[in-house]
Amino acid sequence: MTKVISRIFIAVSFAVIGYFFLSLVSAISQVADFVDRAYPGTAIWVFWGLVLFFFGLLLTPVYFYFRLPKVPIPPADEDPAATESFLRALREHLKGNPRLSDMELASNEEIPLALSKLGNEADIVIKRTASAVFVSTAVMQNGRLDGLFVLVSQLRLVWRIASIYHGRPLPRQMLHLYGNVGANVLIADNIQEIDFTEIATPIVASIFPSIKGSIPGLQGVSTLLVNSLSNGAANAFITLRIGLIAKTYCAALSTPMESSVRKSSTVEALVLVAGIVKEQGGRIVEKSWQMVRDTFVDATEATVQGVKGALRKTADATAGTAKTVGDSFGSGIRSIKDMITK
Repeated sequence: MTKVISRIFIAVSFAVIGYFFLSLVSAISQVADFVDRAYPGTAIWVFWGLVLFFFGLLLTPVYFYFRLPKVPIPPADEDPAATESFLRALREHLKGNPRLSDMELASNEEIPLALSKLGNEADIVIKRTASAVFVSTAVMQNGRLDGLFVLVSQLRLVWRIASIYHGRPLPRQMLHLYGNVGANVLIADNIQEIDFTEIATPIVASIFPSIKGSIPGLQGVSTLLVNSLSNGAANAFITLRIGLIAKTYCAALSTPMESSVRKSSTVEALVLVAGIVKEQGGRIVEKSWQMVRDTFVDATEATVQGVKGALRKTADATAGTAKTVGDSFGSGIRSIKDMITK
């Protein structure tokens, strides 16, 4: 049954790849024909130039993929001989890692220290990727674009972690890594019960006074910020979890237990996401509050200037009216005085 599924999967993969290449060639032909209409005789050059260009683009990731060395895989059982062979192969593999050029790795006892050093670099990449996902999804608020950005970021994150550990797994091994990461992510372990608004609300409340009721007119803005930060926190949390799971499998000295990996990555991701929301979310809220405050001040100043202008116009009109009335009254008095004199 497994062989049948594998064959079906391979057949479907080849069909998809063939369809992609046919579509690409068709699009290149149309571009070449369009250029040939403007510059006759250039179709053949444009066609093969674009073919070579896209062919080079497709080969670039393959080239970088095969530049990385193979990675030893920990044994599935606890056989001492297999474990010793794995550790010896892993130590030789780590010696070729440029990030560990300052370590001799003369014995297997140095392996945990080397993996810890690589783990620190992986943590930096994981936090930076999660921070970028948090900011982009909290600010952009575009469902489809956010989903695509998050997916690409998470897939790239797994690849970057594998690169940090300087590993070129075979295609089957790479699918194994992505499969383990995906399986652990899909099994959420009560992630739905996590309320990310509890992380975002205090940050917004500490900067936006409308949360506390001092400026009721801005309640809608602060609520929008809480929802935006909560959405970004959820995406950052999943990204952190994926990165931590990938790191666990890349640095494993024995076959990891899936339940243990899920629980530990969830707990650590919750701690990290709180720090990311506090740091990056605080900047977003401060910038938003500054913009709202500046807008409010500008509107207030415009209103004050408008009131002053209206008062000046009213005063001028009143003075003009009073002067007109005074002039008329003076003219009347003079007319009466002239009549009496006569």
